[in-house]
Amino acid sequence: MEMTRSLMRRFHMMKTALRPDSQRVVGLLLLTLVILLSGCALSFGYRHADWLITRQLDHYLDLTSSQRRLVNARLQPLLLRHRIEALPQYEQFLKDLQARVSRGLTPEDVEWTFSSYDRFRADLFERAIPEGGQLATLLKDKQITYLERVFQKEEDHADHLAQGPASARLDERTRKGMTMAEEWLGPLSREQSARLRGMILVLPDSQPAWWQYRRQRHEEVLALLRTPSSADHIAGTLRQLFIHADQTAPTGYLKMMTEMRAALTRLVLEVDRMLTPIQRRHVLLSIQKVIDELHAFTRTS
Repeated sequence: MEMTRSLMRRFHMMKTALRPDSQRVVGLLLLTLVILLSGCALSFGYRHADWLITRQLDHYLDLTSSQRRLVNARLQPLLLRHRIEALPQYEQFLKDLQARVSRGLTPEDVEWTFSSYDRFRADLFERAIPEGGQLATLLKDKQITYLERVFQKEEDHADHLAQGPASARLDERTRKGMTMAEEWLGPLSREQSARLRGMILVLPDSQPAWWQYRRQRHEEVLALLRTPSSADHIAGTLRQLFIHADQTAPTGYLKMMTEMRAALTRLVLEVDRMLTPIQRRHVLLSIQKVIDELHAFTRTS
């Protein structure tokens, strides 16, 4: 029961931190988030990924009982293929990451990590998008209207946050960042804590550009769903929007992403330089726990 509560807390935090565009429409990116970020609840999350994904799709689309049965049936082979083909790649990625952390990180290592994430994300979308295209052809007008209302609630919430002081948003992001750092690095000294807090605090304020991007994607998805199209056409459009997103994303969003990656690279390298030997071992052990769980899951499932 405690593991269940822990997973749901992490699930909620991930939804809050990575407010949706395609994640919420196609739904299946949540699978990767569970795999890569759920830590000790990894096996539980993956074993129940079908329930988590269906629950999220239902939240956004108010699925009918027949649609829910179809989603559940189509998810099983998709998840099985993903487990066989993708989980070993995740395990190898973590082993490579562990080796790089062990010797100390370079700018090339951080870029490799970003590129690996982009590759895993694109792979998962590529697996999910054909299913998303099929599901989209089954949606009724009232479900698209329902989705529009859910999107509007999220945008209203974003507008409310935008009206508040930026300092409050940045303070909250800093608090979450410090919590994550202590989870992976272990206890921090007073000096380390102060340095890291300052580095997180001055990261670019990404929320305004992200809200603009999300609003655009909401409008594009709704327009797509309202236009009678074949499953293949819908899948192709979703692929263009979310796998090749840099071709259609707002300029401000792309600029923010470039600046954020550069800032995160500087932060990660600075943190790596200030690690004590004990803290570096703590990081390596934390990664190893995820590797062991991934390996055990792929071997026994």
